[in-house]
Amino acid sequence: MEKAYLYRLLSSLSLGVICLSVFAQHEFDLNAEYRPRAEVRSGYSQPLAKDLSPDLLMMQRVRLNAAYKSKLINARLSIQDSRVFGEVNQKGAAVNKDVKAPNLFLYEAWAELVFPKGIAFRIGRQALSYDDQRLLSVCNWNNTGSAHDLALLTYRFNGFKADLGYAYNNDQSNPLTSDYDYGTTSFYKTMAYLWLSQRFGHSGWNISAIAVSTGFQETIKDEEGVESYQNHYKYTYGGNVEFKKKDIPFSLYATAYGQSGETNKGVDLSAFMLALKLNYQIVKPLDITGGIDYFSGTSKDADKKKSNTFTGLYGTNHRFNGAMDYWTSTALPTGGLMDLYLSARYKVCDQVTLLGSFHSFRLAKEMEISSNKGLGNEIDLDVTYKFCKIATIQAGWSTYLTSDLTNVVRGVTGVASPTKDTDTRLAQWAYLSLTITPDFFTFKK
Repeated sequence: MEKAYLYRLLSSLSLGVICLSVFAQHEFDLNAEYRPRAEVRSGYSQPLAKDLSPDLLMMQRVRLNAAYKSKLINARLSIQDSRVFGEVNQKGAAVNKDVKAPNLFLYEAWAELVFPKGIAFRIGRQALSYDDQRLLSVCNWNNTGSAHDLALLTYRFNGFKADLGYAYNNDQSNPLTSDYDYGTTSFYKTMAYLWLSQRFGHSGWNISAIAVSTGFQETIKDEEGVESYQNHYKYTYGGNVEFKKKDIPFSLYATAYGQSGETNKGVDLSAFMLALKLNYQIVKPLDITGGIDYFSGTSKDADKKKSNTFTGLYGTNHRFNGAMDYWTSTALPTGGLMDLYLSARYKVCDQVTLLGSFHSFRLAKEMEISSNKGLGNEIDLDVTYKFCKIATIQAGWSTYLTSDLTNVVRGVTGVASPTKDTDTRLAQWAYLSLTITPDFFTFKK
């Protein structure tokens, strides 16, 4: 049923846009992405108890994308299926009665009006990607990706870019209430942001600034059970400085963000994060990168009604703080985090690239559980093979060398109340991924 509906939908869409392309000299592209990925998890995300076995997991993401472009109107439609092998049987029914069978759904669906003088207005479900994707990202590593329902006003002129976005969410169509309790949705009620970027000609310098307001709605019941709603707003703001030029073997990327307002639990928030990344090309096939990420934390003697712990928004997690995702920006320790890292990239040939990274993690502030700040180290190894123009194979292996504090701060899979002496397996994680991106049809005139 789903396949038949999808076929009719895409056939109608393709025919209509092709006709428009022929008569109005517009552009249309129909392409896809097929991405299966196998993972062996033995302490991925958090240490694994000694008596538990590693897990083998097979995931798959398929997308079908249609894009339309003209001088006045742009549009994009992306249909996605994301699943774990074995979630459904051979007839498409869910194997586990408590898990809903995966369905086709819209990853992106937006339309854009293009006005004179570099102004455009876009509305619909759309993926957001800004700067190094630390705050707002497409989250491509994630099997589902990330997209937002919002209205977006953009301006482009001579190296200057400005985006103004706004989202207002409800969980259903209800004329009597706009209930969107974060306790059940774990998502924002409102989001507004302004992003500015300026590239300075051919100098290699680019600066950007961003301010994001996210509002979370809490449902409060009085003694008689009457519900009322209270919004908690968190403000994140800051900017980035980048220097990168083709004829210079050195590049840098610096980031600074502050946070104020309230957490989604209504606790007063005052936090910040700083990051600096330096890259140097030793010889043409080899370059090294070193840097530091610092996230403020709440000290053990701090007021319980205030938080100094930086919390991420909707950016990519897998790109920062190690591939094993122990310390993602949305799951940082209360005491904050400092990540010192060094990586080396070697291009064997046009098709093969090797990457190795080392991370050293520490708490930014001492926590009540220990005066020690060390959280352990991580080693990541990756290889990328460009099989052909539309196909890429990636493989990687990582290990996390835990400290006495890792179990207590991060927790242990399979243990309710872990201690520093809880027996765990050597934390390892490996993956093998294939990405194929064929173009089915392209028309441009």
